[in-house]
Amino acid sequence: MPFAFQTLQLAEVVAFTAVDNRRSEAVMQRLGMVRDPGTFRHPALPQDHRLSAHCLYRIRAGAAR
Repeated sequence: MPFAFQTLQLAEVVAFTAVDNRRSEAVMQRLGMVRDPGTFRHPALPQDHRLSAHCLYRIRAGAAR
């Protein structure tokens, strides 16, 4: 993530996806991002929606590949 950390000089990048979206999770993992424990409900979706459960990934500048 050279642009985020070198050009923009961000300290951290976060991303989230629906728990059922395994392909997006795989991309985040390939980028070196680490999943936070637990899940959260997306506030824009009804609580009983099949895609409302989300997970959060993050990577810090020093951990970037």
